[in-house]
This record gives sequence, structure tokens and C-alpha cells, in this order.
Amino acid sequence: MRSVLVIATVSGVLLAAHTTGARVQEAARPVDTSMLDMTFPEFERAVAATNVVLLPIGSIEEHGSYLPLSTDAVTSLGQFNEVHRYLRARNIDTIVGPPLNIGLTAEGEDFSRSGTYMYPGSLTVRAETFVALYLDVLRGLRDNGLRRAFLFSGHDAASQGVAMAKVAEEATRTIDGMHVYALIPSESLERFGLKPGSTLLSLEKFRNFDLLATLLGSGPELPRTNHADGTETSLMLFYRPDTVRPGYQSATVSTSTIFFAAGRSGNRADNPSGTGGFPMANASASVAKRLLDYRTAVIGDVIARVLANDAIAR
Repeated sequence: MRSVLVIATVSGVLLAAHTTGARVQEAARPVDTSMLDMTFPEFERAVAATNVVLLPIGSIEEHGSYLPLSTDAVTSLGQFNEVHRYLRARNIDTIVGPPLNIGLTAEGEDFSRSGTYMYPGSLTVRAETFVALYLDVLRGLRDNGLRRAFLFSGHDAASQGVAMAKVAEEATRTIDGMHVYALIPSESLERFGLKPGSTLLSLEKFRNFDLLATLLGSGPELPRTNHADGTETSLMLFYRPDTVRPGYQSATVSTSTIFFAAGRSGNRADNPSGTGGFPMANASASVAKRLLDYRTAVIGDVIARVLANDAIAR
């Protein structure tokens, strides 16, 4: 029998499958989308069902020789799409907000050659610009009927974490009728010099370096970073395998000690690969799926608890 291409629309996403007789191939993983993919009537209907927005925050940053500059943007959007589906299965509606993909890659003074800003392709803005931009975006979301916002960053830099926490605190304090929460891994809070509070929520053991060592191996030291390493390569093999350059399996990943030291020195020669974290050899989409199942539940359960407590308070 002739093969037929069947196209169906599910929740605004096009899915395609080839059918031959009664056999149907398994549908591909849903495409990651945000409110940018909606028409205005679709967005209006979505806001009528929920006032909760998940706002992914990324960066434009070097990710070694095998991953694109968009890696943090892709993974933050993808993670919140996973959380959106996780919460929907529990009858909690959310809207994935617009990814802006502007982040802070310098770790010292604004535009200093520190962090990853010393590498070609890494872009940064002033911390005050970052905060002002996201405050304005949140004001716009509030004016469109959204009242509770959760921020998550795919870029785990101290400068960005501190700025994101400030956005959540200032937005909640200054934008009438809106409560904003910054979601930050527990492993990162101490490094950022931050403590959980009413607008800063800890994602307990979110990064789970022990699990990553089981999945990927640890190399010469147990990593404390996940930059352009086996972790992020696995995530990109899951989200956007077309963007992962060939040969990544044999790439050498620098230790976290080397990665942090180079970020402080601002000397690219101290870490030529621009990497820091777990080995590449075992990186795969299946590793990413196991990690995402774990991480999605961590984020989703925190958000569900906040929303449940909010409903009780009302």
C-alpha cells in the first residue's frame, strides 16, 4: 500500500507520521514552543484559562567547539516546555513566555573579559540593563493578564543568577498584582551568595552531580559545572541534534577547577576549549531524557506547591 503522510495538530503543534497500512510510526517528541508561536486569539484564550507564565531565560554564549551559541536559550525553553507538559498532566495550566535569549556572560565588572565573555560569540549586557529589560517584560505580561511568573535560566552564571533574583524581588515589589519567583538550583545558591526567600525558590539537588557522574562518568574530579560538557551535549542531542557538531564523543572536557580559574583570570589560554564539566564519551539523548525526567519533576513540584499555597491563601 502506498505510504501516506498524515498531519495532525495537537495543542497548536504540528506532528507528522508516515503510515503504511495499519502501522503508524511513533510520533516525534513535541516541538518546543512559547507564546511567540501563538496568534493573539490563541494567547487570549490561554490567558483566560491561566494567569501563570513560565519565563525561560538564556544567553548567547560560547559552548565549546561542538555546541552552538544558542545552547542556553534552547535548553531553558526546552526545560520549561517539559515543565509545562508535566503540570498540564496534573491539571495545572501555564503559558511558556517569550524567550529573549539575552544574558550576562561576564562575571566581573560589566563588559570585563571574565566568565565566558572572553570567547568569540559570547554577548553580554550590563546587569542593570538585564534587570530593567525583564522588569519591563514582566510589566507587559501583567498588562496582558498574567499575574504569577516563574523564571528559570539555562545559563548558570553567578552574575545572571544574582540579576534574576533581583528581577523577581523588584517585580513582586513594584508591579501591582504580580508575584514573580526566581527558580535557582540549590547547588548554585551558595556560589551566587543567595538564600531562598519569598521570591527566590531553591530547586533542591536540581543539578545532581552524583546522578550525572553515574550517567556520564566524572573524569579526574567530580565536576561542579555543566558547561559545554557531556551534560549540555546530551541535552542538545535531545532538543536539537542537528546543531551538535560531529566528533564530540572524543572531545576533552576541562575540569571545573580549570573552568572557574579561567573565568576569573580572563585569559582564554587558561582554558582553550571553553568547556568545564562531565566527559563527552557517554553523552546521548537517552541520558538527557533520564536527567530531564528528574529535573522536570523537581521544578514542576516546586511550582505546584507554590500555586497550591497561593490558592489556599486566597
